[in-house]
Amino acid sequence: QVPVAFLERVKDDFVAKYGGGKASTAAPNSLNKEFGPKLKEHMQYCVDHPEEVSKLAKVKAQVSEVKGVMMENIEK
Repeated sequence: QVPVAFLERVKDDFVAKYGGGKASTAAPNSLNKEFGPKLKEHMQYCVDHPEEVSKLAKVKAQVSEVKGVMMENIEK
């Protein structure tokens, strides 16, 4: 649960900061200095708040399940 939550947090933060083409045009390793500390922050948060991460993962799984049921109902 924690690794998935960590990756989702990192992805959301990265897309918010570098979406819209900035990441795709950046030179290799040029974002390390700027975004590297954020990785540590996100990991520390996930380690310090495992109960919150578990709740979030559970809610996301429930939302995904409901979404699947809704898609099946639409297809019928």
